[in-house]
Amino acid sequence: MKRYTSVLILALMIITPALAYRPLGTEDAGVAGKGVVQTEVGFDYLKWNDGKIERNLLWAPIYGLTDNLEVSAEIPYLFHANPDGTSPSGVGDINLVVKGLLADENEKSPAVAVKGVVKLDNGDYGSGLGSGDKDYSLFAVASKTLGRYMVHAQVGYTRVGKAQNAALRDIPLYGLAFDYSLTDAFHLLAEINGNRHPDSAATDDPRNWLMGITYKLSDKIILDLAGRGGLTKASPDWSLTTGLSATL
Repeated sequence: MKRYTSVLILALMIITPALAYRPLGTEDAGVAGKGVVQTEVGFDYLKWNDGKIERNLLWAPIYGLTDNLEVSAEIPYLFHANPDGTSPSGVGDINLVVKGLLADENEKSPAVAVKGVVKLDNGDYGSGLGSGDKDYSLFAVASKTLGRYMVHAQVGYTRVGKAQNAALRDIPLYGLAFDYSLTDAFHLLAEINGNRHPDSAATDDPRNWLMGITYKLSDKIILDLAGRGGLTKASPDWSLTTGLSATL
């Protein structure tokens, strides 16, 4: 299998693209706010078409530098169960993220933000826990309220490090997500996202759908649960994710 399916599509772009609010992978335009400390904790279970199983923990601390600018990190701990019987585990490549709000939402226009991500190369490349190179990503994001709906859209581009594997290529990314407020506490979510396969020889690109829920346990804690399915053979066959988001 080609280098663990191009190191599991570059570690699934670190367990869904960086720091949308859980459980979405599509980014929203919101920022934490000046002096606000938040954290997200999640667990993902993924099954690939070849029988490979992934169990991944993700911790994401977030801090608001100003009213319009936040910084964050995504720290994954990966558990692989390979078809050959090996089961490497350890800290995967860490993402460092800066996100800035460019324009607030108004009646006619969405909120607009940009996000920059640096993926480090700290994960063990030989065990399939990291890509072996640094990557650099830039995203443009828009969010709009439409009655009880929130709509989020993103486009992005990742410049992939190729020192370990010259056959890799850069990755355009996209996503569209919907958040429906059934009640003040209970929300329904849906999403489609995807990206170009990092392997330049691949003929199929990863695309996924998601259906999920969030429940506001208190003003400071939100719980989430979602299922994902692959729309192509380059994606995980299916996955489950659950976690929480907290304002500290």
